[in-house]
Amino acid sequence: MPVVYSDKVDSILSAGVWLGPHHRNWALKREQALTAISCLRDAYCIVLGGDVLNGPDKNYSHTYDNWFFQPSNPPVPGDVPSSALKAIAYVRDYPLDEAYFVLVPLPSMTA
Repeated sequence: MPVVYSDKVDSILSAGVWLGPHHRNWALKREQALTAISCLRDAYCIVLGGDVLNGPDKNYSHTYDNWFFQPSNPPVPGDVPSSALKAIAYVRDYPLDEAYFVLVPLPSMTA
């Protein structure tokens, strides 16, 4: 499988279900997504947002629900925890228990 974001980010997101090759990302259950967001924060990655999908019984189809985070221009270190808090709140409070989440991270702010 090709690297999508970076080796580190891909290893975090790969806890979910690979949606490739046409959708180069992973679908994560709620608890997986919450863990991944925390790991991305710890890796100094900004979570730019995400999409919500129906589960495997509906072929991971889009619910058309999503969220986004607009980082500073240029991004600043404070964007990392702010983006994580927004993503955690959205995923935690999403009303459907069987939803899957696709996270869109910005690569690490550190070298």
